[in-house]
Amino acid sequence: IFLSTTVPIPYHTSLLTEVWVCELMNGHPDQIRHNLGVSLEVFKLLLTSLRQNGFTISRNGVVLEEQLAIFLY
Repeated sequence: IFLSTTVPIPYHTSLLTEVWVCELMNGHPDQIRHNLGVSLEVFKLLLTSLRQNGFTISRNGVVLEEQLAIFLY
């Protein structure tokens, strides 16, 4: 068995992730579609559906909008 000795390096570490999601939601309509593959209307419908099913802020404090954006990205 080969055991790697390399330490994993986190990939998505930007401090601006929540700001980026806000920019997507408030920016040009094509921007959110290009980055996440869904329109703003669909993104908002998914958020509503998730909230209605009890999803909220994660244990580590990531807001639902950011969680969904990460999933879709």
